[in-house]
Amino acid sequence: MDFSQLFKTVDTVAPGYATGIFTPTHLTILFLEILFIVLMAQKFRRLDKEKRKRALRTLALFIIINEILKDIYLLILGQFQWGNLPFHLCGVNAIVVAVHLLTGKKKAAEWLYATSLPGGLVALISPNWSKLPLLNIIYWQTNTIHTALVLYPVLLLVGGFKPKPKRFFAILPYFLILVAVIYPLNKVLDTNFFFLNYPPEGTPFVVFEELLGNPGFIVAFAALLVTVWTLLYLPWRKKGEKVVQKAA
Repeated sequence: MDFSQLFKTVDTVAPGYATGIFTPTHLTILFLEILFIVLMAQKFRRLDKEKRKRALRTLALFIIINEILKDIYLLILGQFQWGNLPFHLCGVNAIVVAVHLLTGKKKAAEWLYATSLPGGLVALISPNWSKLPLLNIIYWQTNTIHTALVLYPVLLLVGGFKPKPKRFFAILPYFLILVAVIYPLNKVLDTNFFFLNYPPEGTPFVVFEELLGNPGFIVAFAALLVTVWTLLYLPWRKKGEKVVQKAA
């Protein structure tokens, strides 16, 4: 077993060690992550109210501690960079998880449903950490935190949370303001928060840049996001809710 890349990051890893995207290794891990989410959701469904609260609290603390330990780890290695600040979508979602843990606000839950669920899934399906090998600490940190960021809103849904388009449109301005702040911040710090500077290297999204250029690829990202949100909220339209209530 080769442990030579155990402490490397995507910026320092040697060539030839990548797990890659849609490789047997990546697909096996993706299958196990999705299976874990499904099994945890089924187990959560069988818990009583008090145990559900405890499970959500444990998962939230795992996400928060995972993100903090990653930064401490990189600082110790002397590899912490501006790009490691919690301004990527996963970092922002970890903060929102903390807000939800402390307040239980439905707007925080709505944010996680709209961004953490699809964002985490996209990250697992098309990981921008694919340059890393299997035997690497950051590889497993990123996999576990993104799995947890998908699982958290899934458990909220299983626990009875119902997304509402009206509530989504109430939080949408916050998302747009964040994008408006992060775009120039990327230029100043030479970072790629929210992948607004360039598509994640090594992922299928680079096709957007090849076709539309930079910053034209952002239009494709926006169109994809609108499509995803439309599909996410299609089951929660008022008309659909009335049909369900009538059937009940």
